[in-house]
Amino acid sequence: MTRSYVLVLLAVFALFFLQLYAREEAYSTPASVVLVILILGATLFQLRRKPNR
Repeated sequence: MTRSYVLVLLAVFALFFLQLYAREEAYSTPASVVLVILILGATLFQLRRKPNR
């Protein structure tokens, strides 16, 4: 597993628990947006680095 995959996995778990437990907190929406951008960025970086053949 590369660092990108580990980063995406941790970000997905963090987003899941953030949505599960911190729905009413003021920081939950900006943190969710940052985590989604992190997931998309790391995924696109990994796909650009190793294209499927």
